[in-house]
Amino acid sequence: MWNSIIGQEKVIELLKNALASERVAHAYLFHGIDGVGKLAVALAFARALQCAGCHEAEPCPSCKWALQLRHPDIQIMMPQPSNADPEEVAERIALLSQDEYAVVDFIRAPSLGRKNAPKSLRQAFYSTERINLELRNKMNMRPQQGRYRIAIILDIDTIHVRAANAFLKLLEEPGPDTVFIALTRRKDLLLPTILSRCQRIAFDNLAADVIARALQERKGIEANVSVTAANMSGGSYSRAVELAENEDLRHDRERILNFLRFAFMQKIDQQTALIEEFNQTGRNRTKNLLELLLNWMRDVSLYRTMGANAPIVNRDQHAEIARFCGNLGNADLDAMIHLIEEARLLTESNVNTTLLLINLSLNLGQAMRGPHNGMLFKPLTTL
Repeated sequence: MWNSIIGQEKVIELLKNALASERVAHAYLFHGIDGVGKLAVALAFARALQCAGCHEAEPCPSCKWALQLRHPDIQIMMPQPSNADPEEVAERIALLSQDEYAVVDFIRAPSLGRKNAPKSLRQAFYSTERINLELRNKMNMRPQQGRYRIAIILDIDTIHVRAANAFLKLLEEPGPDTVFIALTRRKDLLLPTILSRCQRIAFDNLAADVIARALQERKGIEANVSVTAANMSGGSYSRAVELAENEDLRHDRERILNFLRFAFMQKIDQQTALIEEFNQTGRNRTKNLLELLLNWMRDVSLYRTMGANAPIVNRDQHAEIARFCGNLGNADLDAMIHLIEEARLLTESNVNTTLLLINLSLNLGQAMRGPHNGMLFKPLTTL
């Protein structure tokens, strides 16, 4: 049940030791970036907790149900819009039985059936009603088939304040056979009282070679593409899958270089047309393009500092990176990186992406010529 996990050997060893010593905590908080296996490990841990002792030699009924995500004592919750279709929620959870690394939540996959779907305007969250009706009522019951009642709670950081207090009461008065496994990429957004009642387990970013090997073995992706995607993924397997399966990746990488060229040369008409292309592909795609641009600029910064031996991500664009450093010696690289990071964060809100990208282009053009304050917008207090 652990064999399907990519990396995370330290986490697996810790949880195996808890099982062997029968010192299982009543609440865990798995934290780390998206795509490093938090959910995959949570599912494996839940299966191990419910296992009747088969040790996978000949799966027991409990393991079979758990593998199919049909075990009555294992509950999976995800933040969802208030008008979410229960059938769609069930469909998303069912996909995890085929691939525990699948991106199925409403936040990162607002539309399961369409790639590069624009960000949903429906906010996904946990309400007080859901915590009380779907979690409290079920977790207060005795286990039906297994040894524990287990709740796996995705993106717990999206919980509303009142709902967080309701969840806190569950943690303060846990049943004797209950285990909560909460997942988050932002533990800093949680109430300190919730953090204090959970055993916190940090998930490391995955090594590029581990990701590349997984892409080849699991997805059948050719070696050179898998290595490039792994290097660009920032340690996230799911991000690497998205990059590797993106047929437009090569074109997108060319687009971001054109964006920089047009910004420096102040070619307004060409830049406006390129920005229009960005926007036609949807908000999520624009965010991905900005992430590619951010990775490229970080490579430039590494190359300027370390020279030809720098461990850059975009290895196949070594010549372009060297040329940038040689031609733009006065560029304020730290400011450029801060500008792109700010723009990427703003794409997650309802900001007008056309105006955002135009502003980013103007500021990058200035930063490529010399010192810059690194801010897209001035704080209101300075106006």
